[in-house]
Parts: sequence; C-alpha cells; structure tokens
Amino acid sequence: MSRQRLLHLDLKTVYSYGDQLLFELVRHAFNSWGGGDYLELTSTSPFREKATSSFVDDINENFDGVVIGGGGIFPRRTNAAPDSGWQWNISVELLKKLKKPIIVFGAGNPAKYDPESYNKVFRKHINQTMSQSIFFGLRSTGAVDDMRGWLDEPDSAPQLTLQPCPTTIGRVLLPRVVGDGPSTDKRIGIQVGLEVAHLQSGLEPGAIFPQLRNLIETLQSDGWDVEFLGHKRADMKFFQEYGEQLGLTGRPLYGNTKVLFNGIRDYARLPIILGARGHSQMIPFGLNNIPLSLSTNNKIRYFAQEIGHPEFLIDPWQEDFTGAALTQINTVDANRAALHAELAQTQQRFVDRTTSNLSTIYERLTGEKVTADLVPYSEREISLAQADYDNDYERRRLLEAAVAAKTGVKRKEGGATGEVVAKKPAAAAPAAAAAPAAPAARSARTQRSRLRGLIGGRASNR
Repeated sequence: MSRQRLLHLDLKTVYSYGDQLLFELVRHAFNSWGGGDYLELTSTSPFREKATSSFVDDINENFDGVVIGGGGIFPRRTNAAPDSGWQWNISVELLKKLKKPIIVFGAGNPAKYDPESYNKVFRKHINQTMSQSIFFGLRSTGAVDDMRGWLDEPDSAPQLTLQPCPTTIGRVLLPRVVGDGPSTDKRIGIQVGLEVAHLQSGLEPGAIFPQLRNLIETLQSDGWDVEFLGHKRADMKFFQEYGEQLGLTGRPLYGNTKVLFNGIRDYARLPIILGARGHSQMIPFGLNNIPLSLSTNNKIRYFAQEIGHPEFLIDPWQEDFTGAALTQINTVDANRAALHAELAQTQQRFVDRTTSNLSTIYERLTGEKVTADLVPYSEREISLAQADYDNDYERRRLLEAAVAAKTGVKRKEGGATGEVVAKKPAAAAPAAAAAPAAPAARSARTQRSRLRGLIGGRASNR
C-alpha cells in the first residue's frame, strides 16, 4: 500500500459560497477515503494561474497526480483561458509535457456541442486532457452526455463518468458540523441568484420580485419562518429591498473565510430550500433537506433529474408562480418524512458512487485494488482545515495584490486576470513588496496543509 500525493488545482474565494465550499469538500472526500491511508490531497494551486514549464516540472517531480475540480470549470462567457477554452490555464503544448495522470472530479456542466459554432480551442484542449486523464468525473448524467459531444472518439473514453459534487454528501463528510438529522420546524430558506446568466435567462428582478414578495407574505401568514440566503452579493438584492418590510432574516454566505463551515450550519437548520443556484440545491440535499428549484438552467434541471425529482423544479416565468411555488412547498411539507427517507437513500447511492470512484482512482494510480469507506474529519482536523483555508486564501490575496501593484493589472477573485487599472503611486510600493512573488509551481509545492501530518494517523480516529 502506498499513499498517493496529489496536487489540487482549485479556487480560493470568499465571494461565491458554492465555489468556496465545493473545492474544500473535494479535499475532504479524498482525504477521508480510507481514513487518509491511501490518498493525500492537501497541496493546492490556482487552476486559473497561467501554467509554466517550471510548474509542470514541479508536478512531474513531486506529485503522483493532479486533481482538478469540481465546479463549473468548462466554457464560460467570461474567465475562460484563451489557450484552453476553459478555466484550466495551461496550453496544449505544456499539457503534453505533464507526465503525471489527471483526475477531474465532480466538475460541472460543459456547454452542449454545436457543430456550427463550437469552440475549436476547447475541443482540442479537452480531447488532450481526456487522453491524459485516468478519471474524468462530472456531477450529473446530463453533464456526462454533453461532454461526449465534444470528444473526437466518444466511445473510447471509459474514464468519463458520473461523480456527484461532494457537496451532495456533506452530511456524511462533515457530520460534526451538520449536527442532528433534518429539522421538523416550519422553516424555509429562499435563495435567488441574480447574475448575468440568471438575468439573460429572463429572471428579471422587476418580474420575479413582486411574486417572490407575495410568496413570502403568504408563507408567513401560514406560519412559516422564512430566511433569505445569498451565495454572492448580487443574491441579496431582494433582501435589501424587501427584507425589513417583510421582517426577514438575511444570511449572506460570502465576504469572509469563516462562512466555509458556518454556511453548512446555516443550511442544516433549513428543512426546505427554494433556490436558484445549483449549489443552493446540492448543499441542502447533501444535508438531507428538501431542495426546490427555480428552473433557470441545465445545471439545476440536471440535478433535479439526477435525484429523481423533476417535480421539484418550479418555472419562475409561469403566470401564477406564487401559486405554483406554494403548491409545491405544501406538497413536500406534507410528505417530509417519506421524502427524507427517499432522499437519504439517493444520497447513499452518491456516497457509494464516490467511494467506488475513489477506489478506481487509487487502482489506476497504483495498480492496487482497495475498498474503503469515508472516515469523517475529527473536530481538530476540521479546525485545521479552516485555518489552512484562511492562510492559503490570504497568501493568494497578497500575491495577487503584489502582481496588480507591479503590472497595473487587477486580479479578480481566485487568480483570474481582470481589467487594467492605474498603477499605484511609488509610495505604495513598499507595502506590495511585503508579499514576495513566487512561481506558481513553487507556491503549490510549499503549500502543505497542516492536515498532512494528521492524515497518516487518521486510522486511529475511525
């Protein structure tokens, strides 16, 4: 038996709760499998940082493989790297020099392949990535089907398979954070995403806000305690306009690193969620709560189909949205016990799929077949995971600030190059110098989590 040391290409952010949590839970899944005896995923590097030859050399010399994911890392209107057409910022030429296997884990939905207007860069890059991957797991069957459309030889990619997002098994990975089983209170959470994609789909505040207000007023008159959650700043627009008037509790799950696990605690106490983001469905499902969805995109629709409940989708553009939403809320409320039992069985299927996939990954890395369970982190390991997230986020923030001061190019969250801004006056230079720049590969190599020292002895915590 040999423990495989893997590099995680990830995103550290405090401005998108789904992204903040999902990358952390990818690490938890790998490190929890078999109590940490087989896989070590603690070293990290930003996947949006432009890869260099030294970065590739460092991986080849010091790691057994590369994990990228999860999240929506495939073609986007913004933040796709020109060399790849998706968010992994590495050229095909450098990718071919990578000698260690690639593992894509719990990634999101690629765009559907359109032979008339497809992204040629992405198609070339993703076929090369697929050929160097030993595992390529996407978070829904629909996403797997969409990815096959991009492949030159779709029937010869056995590594392409279903891998649910680890947020869908949060109760199993983090029972010490989640606490007891689903609440029986008459409490519901509302979450509405209002980014470009939502607006372009037709989810305009002027159209949805009045109906949402009517829905909340009716729920409150029926005895429901309603809370409003925001994964990003834009999500809180409704709360800012109507929260005081409606007497709502608002929970912004962004802005600091501490919401990493506190957000799970907030979701755990809401037995029913009506949300408009993929992770406002996946996270509560992972806590064995009931996820109702505003049906605005394939990510949400695919997930509802994956858990066997397309009726959980609510069309936000129908004339009587309020009535339809109330009907669905009352229906699931009347059937809570049966739904909780059924959803728990579905989640167990996701857990079994995850452990089987991790076994497959280990076997393809080592040639050894191992069957093992997920052993949740101890309280101490959870505290260390939070501290490591805090430190790594701050380190990246300082490095990005130093680059911005030096080049005049502002760095967006997670390492994506943003707009050019005016350089700071010379007087500000000493402050930037306090954060010395480091090659991307070196930062990955030296960023060892304090968890690593615990992983070798995790068997004692079983």
